[in-house]
Amino acid sequence: MNVFNENVEWNGKILELNLEFFYTINEPHGIYVNGDMVKLDQEYVEMIGKLQTNYEKFKTKWSKIVASRQKS
Repeated sequence: MNVFNENVEWNGKILELNLEFFYTINEPHGIYVNGDMVKLDQEYVEMIGKLQTNYEKFKTKWSKIVASRQKS
């Protein structure tokens, strides 16, 4: 995780799917995924849904923290 004055970024890897993800709060829809020959099956679709849900929580939490730091 990288915390900057106006942005927070987080990246990781989902080993079971060999899928890398990247979150940034500095964009309206700041979710990126990277993978080689990813099979678009139900497991992948469910994981993308979980990444989106977790991103919304991540963005909400860290946006508040960044905003409070900017006021200080």
